[in-house]
Amino acid sequence: MNRIRLTALSLAATLLLAPAVAMADAVGYVDLEKVAGGYDKAQSFSADVKVKEAELRKMQADFVKQIEDARKSAPKNPVTGNQLEKDLNDKLSAKVREYRDWASTRQKEIDQALETSIKAAAKARSVDVVLPRQAVLNGGVDLTADVLSKLNAMP
Repeated sequence: MNRIRLTALSLAATLLLAPAVAMADAVGYVDLEKVAGGYDKAQSFSADVKVKEAELRKMQADFVKQIEDARKSAPKNPVTGNQLEKDLNDKLSAKVREYRDWASTRQKEIDQALETSIKAAAKARSVDVVLPRQAVLNGGVDLTADVLSKLNAMP
């Protein structure tokens, strides 16, 4: 999904900024894949996502087992099993919403830090336009290392 997002961003940036690039004094680029791989908070976020998704899968499996056990213990009373299923589905849905809100907030923080770091690196190197590396075929100033050092220096 991240690769698709990066490709879409690269294409959009190329098409939208092509006229500006032609008139710009200096063009820079950032290798977003290297940044994602080298940014400590992004790596931490990725690890946290894996842990939280595993917790959600475990919770779901536990709920399924509880429902199956309830239906086995009272096969002639489906109302109990159905009510338990509804209650557990509500709990799982609430946890999923909580996870999505958490992930969305963290992703926005990372995106904002990336944007701030790119702007600071471009200003420091007197670059007028910054594109994803995939959009630059020849030339340009590589800002990747500068962006990474600024990102990892942020609190």
